[in-house]
Order: sequence, then C-alpha cells, then structure tokens
Amino acid sequence: MSGGKTGVYLCRCGGNISDAVDVEAIAEKVLGMDGVAIANVQDYLCSSAGQGKIKSDIDAGMIDRVVIGSCSPKLHLETFRAMAKMAGINPMLLEITNIREQCSWVHEDQQEATRKAKGLITGAVFRMNSLESLEPIIKDLEDRVLVVGGGISGITAALEMANEHEVILVENKAYIGGHMISLSKTFPTFDCSQCTLTPKMVEVFNHPNITLYTQTEVASVDGNVGDFKVTLRRMPRYVDVDACTSCGRCAQECPKDAITLPFVQAIPQAYIIDMEKCIKCGLCEKVCAVGAVKLDDREEDIEVNVGAITIATGFEPIDPSIIEEYNYGRHPDIITAIEFEEMLSAMSRTGMRLQKSDGTMPQKVAFVLCVGSRDFNRANKYCSKVCCLYSQKQAQLVLKMNKDADVTVFYIDMRAAGRRMEEFYHHAQEAGVNFIRGRVAEVNPLDDGGLQLRYEDTLLSEIGSDEFDMVVLCPSLNPSGGTQQLADQLGVPVGSDGFIEEKHVKIDPVNTLNPGVFAAGCAIGPKDIHDSVTEAMSAAHRASGFLGKGMISISPEKPVINDACDGCGICVKECPYGALLMENKKPVLEALSCNACGICAAVCPQEAVEIANYTRKQLKAQAEGILDAGMGVIVYIDPAAYAAADIAGVNRSPYSPLIRFVQVPSIHVLDADIVNHAYEHGAGGVMLIEGTTDEALTSRSKDLYSRLKKETKEHKKPIRYSHIETAQYEKLMNLLNVFAEQVSAKAAKKSGKKEA
Repeated sequence: MSGGKTGVYLCRCGGNISDAVDVEAIAEKVLGMDGVAIANVQDYLCSSAGQGKIKSDIDAGMIDRVVIGSCSPKLHLETFRAMAKMAGINPMLLEITNIREQCSWVHEDQQEATRKAKGLITGAVFRMNSLESLEPIIKDLEDRVLVVGGGISGITAALEMANEHEVILVENKAYIGGHMISLSKTFPTFDCSQCTLTPKMVEVFNHPNITLYTQTEVASVDGNVGDFKVTLRRMPRYVDVDACTSCGRCAQECPKDAITLPFVQAIPQAYIIDMEKCIKCGLCEKVCAVGAVKLDDREEDIEVNVGAITIATGFEPIDPSIIEEYNYGRHPDIITAIEFEEMLSAMSRTGMRLQKSDGTMPQKVAFVLCVGSRDFNRANKYCSKVCCLYSQKQAQLVLKMNKDADVTVFYIDMRAAGRRMEEFYHHAQEAGVNFIRGRVAEVNPLDDGGLQLRYEDTLLSEIGSDEFDMVVLCPSLNPSGGTQQLADQLGVPVGSDGFIEEKHVKIDPVNTLNPGVFAAGCAIGPKDIHDSVTEAMSAAHRASGFLGKGMISISPEKPVINDACDGCGICVKECPYGALLMENKKPVLEALSCNACGICAAVCPQEAVEIANYTRKQLKAQAEGILDAGMGVIVYIDPAAYAAADIAGVNRSPYSPLIRFVQVPSIHVLDADIVNHAYEHGAGGVMLIEGTTDEALTSRSKDLYSRLKKETKEHKKPIRYSHIETAQYEKLMNLLNVFAEQVSAKAAKKSGKKEA
C-alpha cells in the first residue's frame, strides 16, 4: 500500500443514486479501509459546495488522494481533476467510480445495487492505493483547422474561424453551398436561399486564410490530437479553378456539352468537364484564352497538418423507392421534395418554373410526409425534423405560382416547434393549403397519367382516396455518404442512426469523444438552417478555443519500461503505431504516437512494460476490491464501449447486477496473469468488450481472446469477447444478461455439487 491518505466522496445526485444505493452504508464501510482518511456523502458533488468540501479537505492536509462515487467519469472527471490541481494534488490521483449510469440507473434491487456499488468503490480504493503522481505530456498545437463539408454549416464554421486561424475547407462536390444552395426559398420568412448564401460562398472563396478544395475527400488521418496528419484526395476537374474566368467559350465550342458551369452562382466560379461525355476533341483547350483547361488533370493526394477538425458533412435524403407502395421512380410526376426545390432554385433546369413531366403547371399537388421517417420496420425510427415545415413552404409556393391549385399535405403529426413556426403553420392553412392527418397507404399511377392516393384520415376515422397530377414525397434525412468512414478515421463514434455522436447531447453538443474533433449541423442529426448555423458557430468557437491555447496536455498514461527489459525488441515489433523504437538495444517510447493500447505490456515476456496507472498490480487490485463484495462478472471494457454502457444507463436499460465494469485503455493491455487473478478472487466469469473501430487493434482481438481462453482454462470459468460500438448499447445489454445468466447457472451448479 502507498501510505497515502485517500478521501472517498459519494454523491446522492438528488436521489438519482441514493434512491437505489445506500451511500451512507458504503461510506461507513470504506472508512475502516486501509489508507482511507475520510468518507463523506454529499447531495451534489459537482456543485460548488460539493467540490468545495473536497478542496477544503485537501487544503487542510487531511487527504492527498480522492475517490469519487458519482455519475460517469465522461461527464465530470476533468472538472474534478482541475479542482484537485488547484487544491495542490496531482490530478491523476483523483478517480471517479461510476455508480449512477452503471449502477443505480440500471438496477432496481437496492440491496444488489448497494452490494455492487460497495465493490466498485472498494475496487477504486484498492487501485488508488497504488496509483502514482504523473505529469502530463505537453505538446504544441498546429494552428490550422480542417473543416469537412462545404454546406451552410461548414461555410459558417470556416468563416467564424478564419480571422484567427488558417482554415482548410473540403467539399466533395464541385461547388460549395450544400443543400441550401439548391433551395428556392427558406422557411418561415420565404427569404431567397441564393441571396442569403451566395455572399458567404464568395467570402469563403476570397478569404486569405481559407484554402478551399472542392471534389476532395479525406483519404486518411494519422497523427494525434493537435497534430493530425490528413491526406486529402482531390479528384480531377480538368479546369484550373484559379485560372478560369467563366467566359463560357469552352462550353460554346463543345460538341457534346461535356464542359459546363454547375450553375450560375457556383463557387468556385469555374467550369468542369464530364469525362463520360468528353470525346477529347480538344476544342475547349484551343479556345481557352487563359489556358485553364487541363485535359491531363489527374487525381491528386494533398498532405496537410491540422490541429483540429470540424465535421460538417450534412445529410442526404433516403431513397424513397424502398417504400415500394409509393412507386417512386415508376412515374415521372412522383418526385421528392429535393427535386421540387431544384426546379425552383438557381440550379433549375426548368427555368425556375414548377412543371409536370409534360411541361404543364400542376393543378392538384399532394405532399406526403414522413417517407422513411418514424418507420420502425423499413427505414428510420427518428423524425427528420424539417419536413413538416418545408412541405408547408412548398405548398404555399405552389399556390403563389398557381392560385387556383389544389394542394394537400398528408401528415402523421404536425410538428411546428420553435419561434415563428406555429404562426407559419397557421398561415399555410389561411393560404388555402389542405391538411389531412394520416399515413398514405399507396400512390398508384393511373392509365390517364394521373396519380391515385389511398390514405387513412385518422381525425375522421375514414379510409380515403383521391387523384392528383403531382405527388411530392418528403424523404427522411440520412447521414451523408462517407460519414461512417470519416468517423472511423477520426476515432469518433456514430449513433445507431449513423449520425456523429456528441460528447454529451445536452451540455457538450458540438464536441466529440476525440478532443480535437468537433461537429455541427446535420452531421449530428437532422435540423434546419437556423440550428445548423448556430451549431457551426458553436463548433467554431470550441475549435478556436482549443487551438487558441497553443498547446495541448496529453495524458501521461503511457507505457513505462523498467529495468527488467532485456532488449528483446518484441514490444517494438508488435506495436501497431510505430511508437516504440530501438535505441542502444533498448526500446524507447515516442509518446505522441502512442495510444496506450497496452499491446507492448501484454506481449513482454519479462513483464518489463507497464501502462502507467493501468499496471498489472493496479488492475489486479481493482478487480480484487470489486470482488470483495461477492461473486461477479468482471467486464474489461474500452472507452468506446464504456460509452455504450453509459447510454444504457441513460436509457434505464436494466441488466444483471453481477456485471462489474473495469475500464481499460484497450482490452489489449490484458494478459493471463490479470485474468487469472480475477478468477482466483471470485470472478464467476470475465468479459472483454471492445468498442474501438481501429483495425490495428480489432484485427488482433480474436487472437487475444483465444490466447486468454487457453491460458485461463484451469479455472473452468467462462470468458467471452465481443465487439460493441458506442451506439450498440441494446446489443451490449443482451450480451451482458445472457453471459450473467450463464455464470449464475454455472456457479449454482458448482455450489450444488459442493453441497452434495
């Protein structure tokens, strides 16, 4: 033991914890433990009074280490560690034990919840007794930020940061502006979308601190927080953006219409060649007076170093053809709301005129809402938030263009939340838009070219049928293509819906779990322009604040190599990140390249490598303390999967109280010595839960599991491995419950044999 003076502080959390866990009984129990000087219970430890109590005890010299039993460390660990530092103790000597999300919120039986919490706190105290003071690694930040996505969110974020930092803005299309530039008007004010957005697009293009790459995607991301090494892949445009004057002579001469300007207000204001149409006649090259046409243009990789990254990748509409009964794609006048907008926008191919496939103005138009939204069977469970309002805008636009038109909106529930939105809904009704509450059952093309809708009117409790000459489907909004891949490259989790997962949905909505990565707009979930701009400003503020520090403090929880090392070099060979190098026949750590996965520690035959604050001794002590409260299942879990367990708690998803989580930087820090020790001290089973999507680690996981299974089989107790990403909390709960039942059954069977 260290001989340190540990203070244990338990939070009632306004009943969130104390209603299910007897915190006073736990405080009484731990007060008699070796090394514990104080055991105190507070109503709200995160409050100024709660933190003040801890600080005053430190100031008085009563304690020099702190164990907190409260909510998830993902919420307040850094807050408490900052307080500890101000009070004069090393921040790494303060730990939070999660007895809310992973105990009180998921267990109804107070006796079992209290027993589990006692074990968790005891384990934390045992671990704390052997923790060491560690100093953070200080690293300079690269004062440059990458914004991925050139829609309204990306444009706003780039402009907000550009006066203080160098910005690289990447867009995968040939122009910026995203979906907003293809809108006609915006609700609720009917402002012109192009009039609002085009000046900002021009400002981005001309800003001296913004480098714009269109037709470009993120190919790979290496490096670390504060110094990301990003490879951008730019696809050929075949026209030099900087040289092109948009004179249009090339397009006039092209015999195949292969060279075009995307649309009149496009930024960059430069032509582009469609090589599928191009016959390589060379006429465009000959007539270009400034030599902007580059028929030999090729795909190019661009390397950039940035300190922070903002994800603003937006959305894409669902393909309505998956709702087969709506017959999208089988009749030219069954269109999507996006196609409706394009007819009336600057990108219009109809002269900004609404028309049917035969060129005539539609007389009777139906808008079908929630196409793929709020659908628990075939599409998306969530509401896409904007469809109710933009359909009202579009319905009113039809009436502005044709005052005699008959326009009907079919909806499930009309959602018009927010300032001015309810008034907008009433205005649509006053303008003559019809509203029918109920799902449309089917849209059927008729022989005369019309369209028949069959629907249920849930207000009148009637089945109805009507004919229209245009049907507009309002599709659910999905994350944009490539969001998952980008998230994987950045080590950022996505939700079960595919959108970027916020660090905290309420109090940290634009940060991600990667400290140098931020997100805004529809990359996080469906929202309107107002909310997208607001989030972009917030993300820009957070990114600027992050970069403005000039340096970043990196966790010192990295490999430490002791004198037992014989220079065999196995750790160097096995490190998937190249963070260990041989110098003078000894491995030397490059700390900034290391992600503390622990592979080096697990493979060292001399046990000469340990991860600071996750040593074998500390992990063994923690499991030993947890199991002091009785038999349980030790679940070694990495940070990404730990977040899934937290989400289960937030959703009050119950699971067996036998489950005891031990967070590790990576499951690869484990070896047979650690797992065997858990078995020897009462673990009925062991689980390895991995949430990272880093293939450098996941590719080794099955081998790790097989090795541990073989090297711990003498105990004849179950061990399981599973990969659970952050969004898969329901899957995690099922796995935990099934495994706990197996462990209980095996323990009961063994106990019965002993009694016999």
